[in-house]
Amino acid sequence: MIVIGYTAGVFDLFHIGHLTFLEEASKHCDKLVVGVTTDELSLRYKNKTPVIPYSERAAIVGSFASSTK
Repeated sequence: MIVIGYTAGVFDLFHIGHLTFLEEASKHCDKLVVGVTTDELSLRYKNKTPVIPYSERAAIVGSFASSTK
């Protein structure tokens, strides 16, 4: 049986804490799906717009997935 994990976040100004979190989360499943919150959703729920645009944050988080293959 394959265990699929899921997490999501804004991942703005990506830092070592984000990396550590994703590495640790990936240890608890076979496949980790990571969602990146849109700028609009971040503004609605956190009342702030991310510094880094969504497309760049998604690319940064996506590079983590590529590096763990």
